[in-house]
Amino acid sequence: MRRVSLSKKALSFFIIIAVLILLFPVKAIEVDLDGRSYVYPIGSRIEIDYIHSVERSPVVEILVANESGFYAVEMRWMDFGAGLPEDVQNLTDGFYVKRTRDYLGREFSYWFIPINHANVTVDGKPVLLDSNGGRKVVVRFRVRRVPLASLMIGRW
Repeated sequence: MRRVSLSKKALSFFIIIAVLILLFPVKAIEVDLDGRSYVYPIGSRIEIDYIHSVERSPVVEILVANESGFYAVEMRWMDFGAGLPEDVQNLTDGFYVKRTRDYLGREFSYWFIPINHANVTVDGKPVLLDSNGGRKVVVRFRVRRVPLASLMIGRW
């Protein structure tokens, strides 16, 4: 009988430790879209591509995040004007390219209108595909603490 009691105590201890580990807060990237939040590990590559609403040409922005916040690391575009950069570093596959390390903060939002046909991916996994749903779409990004379990399942 004593042996059964010990194994029950060990199992209880293991379950408590496992729950505490799963609830341990870790920093992660949160992407919020239409009230649904997705979480990704710090360091994930975020790619945002869209059709510029004025110039009507493709734009691609690459972002990464560390524990201090988000950084724009690359931008590719095909036209000039209406807020697009003028300082080109090179030309690749018909796109003007600018590599940078601009700090964007710990939280920011993009909004897209239907004609933007925006796509947002994180580490190649789609978050938003073709925003042409007939309404404005707001995508909010932030670095925040979430339980480890949320990061493991990708939802918050």
